[in-house]
Amino acid sequence: MPTIKDIAREAGVSHGTVSNVINGRGNVSVEKIRLVWQAAEKLGYKVNAKAQSLRQGKDRAIAVLLPGIESAHCAAMYEVFQSEFSQRGYSVQLFSTRSMESNEAALLLEALNGRVSAIITSTCLPDAVARYRSEAPELPLVFLQREGPEYPDVMYAGFDPERAGREIAAYVCARGTARVGVFTESADSPDASLFLRGFRGGCCSEAPPVFVGCRNDQVGLRAFEFFDSGQRYDVIVCSDRRREAAVRAACAYSSQQPLPKMITVTSKAAVTDPDAPVYELDYKRLAHKIVKRLSARLEQDKPMPGFLRMENDGFRRLPVPQVALLEKTLRLLTMASPSTSALSRLLPHLEKSTGIRLEITVLPSLRDVYDVIQSPSRSRYDLIRMDVAWLDELGESLYRPLSEISFDWDRLLSRPVPELGQNFIAAHGVRCCVPYDPSIQLLFYRRDLFEVPTYKRMYFETFREHLAVPRTFTEYNRVASFFTRSEHPASPTQYGSTVAIGNVVVSPSEFMPRLFAENGQLLDAQGRITVDTPEALRALENYRETYRWSDRTVYDFWKNALEGFADGSAAMTVVFINYASHILNLNMSRIAGKLGFAPVPGGRPLLGGGVIGITRSCACPETACAFLDWLYADLVAPVFTMLGGLSPCRSAYSNRDINEQYPWLSTARKSFPNAQRRRDSTYYSNFSELKLETILASHIQQAVLGICSPEEALRQAQEECDSYFLPW
Repeated sequence: MPTIKDIAREAGVSHGTVSNVINGRGNVSVEKIRLVWQAAEKLGYKVNAKAQSLRQGKDRAIAVLLPGIESAHCAAMYEVFQSEFSQRGYSVQLFSTRSMESNEAALLLEALNGRVSAIITSTCLPDAVARYRSEAPELPLVFLQREGPEYPDVMYAGFDPERAGREIAAYVCARGTARVGVFTESADSPDASLFLRGFRGGCCSEAPPVFVGCRNDQVGLRAFEFFDSGQRYDVIVCSDRRREAAVRAACAYSSQQPLPKMITVTSKAAVTDPDAPVYELDYKRLAHKIVKRLSARLEQDKPMPGFLRMENDGFRRLPVPQVALLEKTLRLLTMASPSTSALSRLLPHLEKSTGIRLEITVLPSLRDVYDVIQSPSRSRYDLIRMDVAWLDELGESLYRPLSEISFDWDRLLSRPVPELGQNFIAAHGVRCCVPYDPSIQLLFYRRDLFEVPTYKRMYFETFREHLAVPRTFTEYNRVASFFTRSEHPASPTQYGSTVAIGNVVVSPSEFMPRLFAENGQLLDAQGRITVDTPEALRALENYRETYRWSDRTVYDFWKNALEGFADGSAAMTVVFINYASHILNLNMSRIAGKLGFAPVPGGRPLLGGGVIGITRSCACPETACAFLDWLYADLVAPVFTMLGGLSPCRSAYSNRDINEQYPWLSTARKSFPNAQRRRDSTYYSNFSELKLETILASHIQQAVLGICSPEEALRQAQEECDSYFLPW
């Protein structure tokens, strides 16, 4: 393998320059960076992470001792450890103990010989903490269990197994079960003993439960014990999927009785079989929190808590209608969108589980929905999904106030994430609808481009500042110009940004976050339209410059603009997340693993997405309430989001599977409190948000395309507004 001296000789630079480039240090010019990497590639040099770690005096490796990753919960945790520790520069070394004491003792010594930085373990050793501490007196240790003796630099991380046992027993007893089997890890395991204590304390079955506990390597054999005496079971409770599979196989081979009902403790997922009861524990979220605590200990010397205790998720249940439903058919009006597609795919479950048949009328655009709402045809619908932008203007006349409908609204409205506030519920302070698919603008960017040393150095040499994710729209345009090939021929992307401009909705939505960032507004304190202002001029000039660094195509909607980003031809874009969820996952092959996301530059994004409410003409509000209860259920909301919808519910935002599929949701959630909702105006007798946006879109587009100057566009927009809108 070539040495640093060989690379320096080939590149014609000093040894120190090569070292700085390879280790990402120092103030090295773009030209020298290129020379070093070209020489390294030519000579076949590969960075040795282990050797680099040793040179830096750090052991950047985490040992993970698990019974094996055949169990779904172990696999889920290891997947998170591998992904998130590697992002922090650590390697993860997996050791499979098979729940055998001799294996674990030997593998612990092997891990310590590998100079690891910390150990995470699901142990089967007796007196395990003392054993680990004596073998590794200075390492931080994480034990994947609920409880244990307190030691310095030791953290116990887990759920509440006793509560799980108690709640599963209550679930079984509530269904009048006579004969129950329970299949768990060995009772010597701390968590298994707590689970069994909880189950025994809560069980009221007619016959004493049959308990079988064993190590993982004995699961297949010991499962047959349930059927040795020809016993018939109503329910068998399994502590993981592996044990459930073993019971199913044993029953098929060894019993003439039908397979008993299975209740299994599983790792939380986005989708579960609604007909198969499972008790969920969010092992991925637990692993994520372990990574955060352990990383803070290793990188910042912050002490770990002695105990990291997670809440059990438990059973997902569908709500039971509060009253008998006399009418089972509902009519919903909405527009074509990812959320509409997701809901359509779930209609069979709605009808099977509630008896409700939902007839959906899907219109092509927001404008079409707006026109129907303004016409007598709206009386045909029981439910209407409306853009949140029109809530103040149309909400009170369209929707029946929640206070006039007998239903537990406080319970239902406790399910959305609290960051939404009242923005998707109230019009002029009157609660009249609920969030349906709330959205917000985010910045999406090619994370890989911002990390390349050559581009970072080129950017610094061009602008005398460091390349970073833009926090203002001025910075956004600077970065966009840098990644536009016509401006900088060395750019890896053809364009710096994509821009949507050719639609009555999208042009104002691109313009308004820039206006808000300039501390401007479309309406003054009295509700008068004020678009010809210095703040609006600066915002429009910025929007016009962004268009310069795009492909300059007049896109009608964000969907089209997104495709230019998803195919890798642009470095950045700002879009509403309900469209990003759909498009980016269909076309991510070019940017897979390279996607970054951040709050919108300026920190004042526009709220988007929709609300859903029960119309004043609805003759069956109790059925409409039952539908909303189903839509918000823990069994439904995560699936709706996974399919491309955007549920407002906590159960969707907190689901790790969904966050892995749509990783920008946590950033979006934090951005909701800073987002702006369009305001209504009572200053005019004929105010219409859509008409205002139509006027704005026309003149903004002309300025962006260069047909007129920004000053002329804003002046003409102001004149047209003053002419059309009539004060009281």
